[in-house]
Amino acid sequence: MIRARKSMTPFDWELLLDRLSEFYGTGDWRRPYLRDHAENPFQVLVGTILSQRTRDANTDAASARLFARFPDARGLAAAPQKEVESLIRATGFYRVKARVVRSVAREILDRFGGTVPRDYAELVSLPGVGPKTANCVLVFGYGIPAIPVDTHVHRIANRLGVVRTRTPEETEARLREVVDPKYWIPLNPLLVQHGQNLCRPNRPLCPQCPIRDQCATGVALRDGRDPPRPDDRPGRRRPPGAERAPRAARRSGPRATPTPRSTTSPARSTRRGRRRRRRPRAGPS
Repeated sequence: MIRARKSMTPFDWELLLDRLSEFYGTGDWRRPYLRDHAENPFQVLVGTILSQRTRDANTDAASARLFARFPDARGLAAAPQKEVESLIRATGFYRVKARVVRSVAREILDRFGGTVPRDYAELVSLPGVGPKTANCVLVFGYGIPAIPVDTHVHRIANRLGVVRTRTPEETEARLREVVDPKYWIPLNPLLVQHGQNLCRPNRPLCPQCPIRDQCATGVALRDGRDPPRPDDRPGRRRPPGAERAPRAARRSGPRATPTPRSTTSPARSTRRGRRRRRRPRAGPS
């Protein structure tokens, strides 16, 4: 069973959000800005699908091109596959993503009358939509409390010591148990920003961190102790950009090229050498 670290006092999420919002200058997180200024739910949905396994800058550029041409479900459902591929090529895996977003658009038309559902179970029933994407639609498309968990939120929650989980899906389930719903909406935007700037996958900038004294990892490193995650221990840093992908993502991605078998056997080398020297037979002229 996966458990968070036992503590005599509850974690102070309000203090954490106050410090992060002040540090990054995002304003008062208590103001329901996401509820009052929610974005287009369909574009949030498609944009989040495009963002999978790609950089934010590439996602933003590809989304802008796509929505300038096909801004809604009706337009994207009828869009030619090749044209969608060309518009989103920068996101990587663009052929697969083009098929998925067109399929999502058709299902939204057929099953939901062209309106993106506001229900979590209905959202995850759409092709290519998992927990993170569904929660992003709820939070950023409708201003409904939810906790989208990406690699940043997953990593930081474990570094803080509030969860002990292996995957973002496990982290989301645990955070829903330990975080008051009134903190759910601002949690993702602030933790993602923190993960992109200071609490990075490799060599986090703990001395500059505004929440270091709340963080089990920051306190342990300051005191010369091992932090909760083995990956954060001194001397066990991953190379830049090599943060381990979630298990589900690793399964769903392209297969790695198999390691070639040893060719040190003299007999095998000889046989292969003879095959390479053999010339093709001449065909009919």
